[in-house]
Amino acid sequence: MVFATPSAHVAAGSTRTQLREALRRKRDDLPQRAQREAALDAALERELRALRTQCIGAYCASRNEYDALRVLARVGAELRWPWSIALPVVRPELRGMRFCAWAPGQALRAGPYGIEQPADCALEIEPEVLLVPCVGFAEDGLRLGYGGGYYDRYLQHRARVLTIGLAFDACRVEGLAAQPHDRPLDIVLTESRRYLRPAQAARPPGGA
Repeated sequence: MVFATPSAHVAAGSTRTQLREALRRKRDDLPQRAQREAALDAALERELRALRTQCIGAYCASRNEYDALRVLARVGAELRWPWSIALPVVRPELRGMRFCAWAPGQALRAGPYGIEQPADCALEIEPEVLLVPCVGFAEDGLRLGYGGGYYDRYLQHRARVLTIGLAFDACRVEGLAAQPHDRPLDIVLTESRRYLRPAQAARPPGGA
């Protein structure tokens, strides 16, 4: 399906807080939501089927984020689980997070910020690939999150982790300025495009 490509949100003159609010409104009011999600499902499935990895870190969608777990669970089952799934457990008192093994059907509970996380973290693991939700993104891989810095801190000393941002076209930002702690995403998938940050331009789909 061909979608009308929304114009990018221009960052100039806006604080990051203002950008987040504007982009969340765009996401909340997204036209053709079901069709756009289906197109992003297909893009993510192509990426997953090409991956060669043992563990994929994902997230429990909240606040109208794209829900990647549905596709991850279906494709994993069809491929007879070549990789395990890990979900983040946030620790606000440490300003950090860890990833815990999780399988479809296992219990979740509400964590900090109202985001679901594994009810029991019996096994902490390190994902090799990380699916990352985006409030906004730039074509060069810069990501705008919610401002907590959890993903940036987690990835600070994990340079080998392949990061795949998931967003809708409407959340693309022009002129997003990098901050010292920002780590660009390797890949960003939307319902219509696959963006690679410049250093990753030669990476094939799913390449590690």
